[in-house]
Amino acid sequence: MFTKEEVEVLAYQRYTSGEGYDKSVWYLAELVVKILKNVKNGGDIKPLETDNLVLLINDGVNGELIEPTNEEIKELSQVIYHEHPEKSKLHFFIAEKQLLLREIQKVIEEHSKTQ
Repeated sequence: MFTKEEVEVLAYQRYTSGEGYDKSVWYLAELVVKILKNVKNGGDIKPLETDNLVLLINDGVNGELIEPTNEEIKELSQVIYHEHPEKSKLHFFIAEKQLLLREIQKVIEEHSKTQ
């Protein structure tokens, strides 16, 4: 999948971008909801925890990621915001979820080519 170093590099890039706390919370929520909508047992993926899961693509995914609604993102972003994680941890979790979502996208694309 991806390495710890890749996560750290991406997290550092986010850190140096100067993105605001609220925007980081929203982005993390968006990534997590998108992952949840596209994998089976997605409920096992928590926004503020490290994941190393074997993922199975949802049956409803047909060649493209299923996109979340703003309301779904808003609900999760409020949960994350109330947990009030450190900004440095937000960067780490965002980086991890970005890489995880890239892997999911690859699987979806490969799956659509075989059908």
